Amino acid sequence: MLGELLGEAGYQVEVIEAFRGAALPEDLGPRDILVVMGGPMGVADIGKPETPWLAPVVELLRARLEKGWPNIGVCLGMQLIAHAAGAKVVPMANAVGVRLREVGWGRLDFVGTNAITRGLPASIEVLHWHGDGCELPMGADLLASTTVCPVQMFQLGKSFGMQFHPEIDGPTACLWAKEDAEFVQAANGPDGVARLQAASPEAARRTYAHRRRLLSQALTAVTA
Repeated sequence: MLGELLGEAGYQVEVIEAFRGAALPEDLGPRDILVVMGGPMGVADIGKPETPWLAPVVELLRARLEKGWPNIGVCLGMQLIAHAAGAKVVPMANAVGVRLREVGWGRLDFVGTNAITRGLPASIEVLHWHGDGCELPMGADLLASTTVCPVQMFQLGKSFGMQFHPEIDGPTACLWAKEDAEFVQAANGPDGVARLQAASPEAARRTYAHRRRLLSQALTAVTA
């Protein structure tokens, strides 16, 4: 959905698979948007030999943040924006130190109303899929939270981060459940994969309008 909306807004979308060794762009300017998507790795993997692309992505984000140029981060992408901005990113845990994971279609609560969330209900349903959480970067506006993860969405200048996945459709969610079964089961139990696959087609359908409006307004906000 994100690529579709960018195309409708007049952008040419170039997909760079940094994890496969593709070089990062060196010619992006203030009118380009750097979009950093998700993945099973995390900020704790920066510098590891198996994830050599993470540090260069962070440096690119840091340079663009310093210049006030637009960036969008989804899940891991949001965590990398937060890290580049100096905020802490750590595994989520409860009060006694038990690891928490937020996986599946669930509630998202907006914090106030701004240009990104206008016209939307106070809470919407989105797809969650993470085990790490971040602090709110200094100077950022908190836009959404959940009980498990207080920082779910923020805007920092012309950069916008979402911990959840508004861009994903039903078939993709079902595929992720299969390919990331161990993580899903760690979050939701032995039958977690089957339950998520059963729920995803209808959940994606009923949430489509809200997710599309949120992404569309986010794009407008970071490119204004």
